[in-house]
Amino acid sequence: MPRRNSPASGPPKGTQLLYSAQPGPQLAAMESTAEEILYGGAAGGGKSYWLRMFLVNYCMQYPGARVVLFRRTFKELEDTHISMLLQEVPSWVAVYSVGSHEFRFENGSTLLLRFCEKEVDVYSYDTFEADVMAFDELTAFSEFQYAYLSTRCRSAKPWWPGRKILSASNPGNVGHEWVKRRFIDYVQPYEIKRGPDEEGGYLRQFIPALVSDNPILMKYAPDYVKSLQALIGAGHEELYRAKALGDWNVFTGQFFSRWRPSVHVVPYFVPPPDWLRYISVDWGIAAPRSIHWTARPPGTSTFYVYREQYGPGVATTEQARQAREITVAAQEKIQWVVCDPAMWSKGKDAHGEVLRSNASYWEEEFAGICSVIKGNNERVQGAAIFREALDWVGIETESGIQVDVKPKLMFMTSCPNAIRTIPSLVHSQLNPEDVDTDGEDHAYDDLRYFLRSVIQAPAKKAATRVIIDNKTGRVVVVAA
Repeated sequence: MPRRNSPASGPPKGTQLLYSAQPGPQLAAMESTAEEILYGGAAGGGKSYWLRMFLVNYCMQYPGARVVLFRRTFKELEDTHISMLLQEVPSWVAVYSVGSHEFRFENGSTLLLRFCEKEVDVYSYDTFEADVMAFDELTAFSEFQYAYLSTRCRSAKPWWPGRKILSASNPGNVGHEWVKRRFIDYVQPYEIKRGPDEEGGYLRQFIPALVSDNPILMKYAPDYVKSLQALIGAGHEELYRAKALGDWNVFTGQFFSRWRPSVHVVPYFVPPPDWLRYISVDWGIAAPRSIHWTARPPGTSTFYVYREQYGPGVATTEQARQAREITVAAQEKIQWVVCDPAMWSKGKDAHGEVLRSNASYWEEEFAGICSVIKGNNERVQGAAIFREALDWVGIETESGIQVDVKPKLMFMTSCPNAIRTIPSLVHSQLNPEDVDTDGEDHAYDDLRYFLRSVIQAPAKKAATRVIIDNKTGRVVVVAA
């Protein structure tokens, strides 16, 4: 049912717009010619307001427009945007429909408020179209969600001025790594640069914003920055740097804080024939499947992940067949295939007949090659083993890292999805000793099953990190 917004005071003349941008980053973001924009960094920089301003003004400027604003959960959407739009948009401009969660404009435009809590939720937007698409707190989304939903930004309207995919975010959260790589590491601030073809090839721009770029907030809440300094006193300097300074080089909540690309990633090479080989599987069809091949030099506890098959949309039978074919073609001797334990469950069809388990297809394909075993899904122990395998000892300075003891688990450059997703995982809010399963954890899961199958749970101990105190020049050992 429609819900009245702020009081009506009569319609505007012509295409008068509701919002006006503040000089600086906000105005630059409104006037940008880029197709894909990330705005923000620090908390209080006017990010959420900018998204609402762009979308509402666009709807008023282009009659019949259809735009969408995403947040990860509906609660976040309701608290940060729906409540504010009801105050900011008068009912003579647009009326909010509670049932469909959309603002319907007098000129025929529509602003849809949507959420995408689970990765598989993206498939509910298969036939969706929007002239403009916006994501608030982009780092709350996985790269897969963003990439998939972005393909829905399209239009056949003759007046369409072109694609606009707008995002706002602070550093941190489950998507920190991929957002940083896609925007902050790819373009200089304010620079407009075309992205790679495999990422859509859109003109891309990052516009940083600090609290000082929001004079309205500074006027009415002059102590806001000072209040953030309390985070330092509470022992969370990295959180202060992310929230107050918009520092993307800190990663609050990163689960595998010992991950360093220069330590854990090595160039591809073909493992020698005498190395022991294993395959690990995390099943998925709607969500990405994740399959990795790992090699182990004889007599060592070092593992190299050297091959991967990853992505959604492949049937279970085809997953197993493809894995067998590439293994046989490479003439590899596999010790065992370890799979997601859920693959042994059996469902029923519409007639009540028991269906084959997903694991049975792998057992069939790998019959005569190796055994297929059920992975151990003890999450906390598995996470502890994984962290132990990634740990290393060395000296880290601003100029580089000197590694004295290498990690047990390393990744070849031929496994980009594992390299992309594992360091981006964050702590679960429900159990800090586990990863947040809202993150893209498929590669982590299959390799967790593998490590659990070859390594016993470690004794509980604090990992160490060796650094140099820049003030004294002394070597310091601290907890990871």
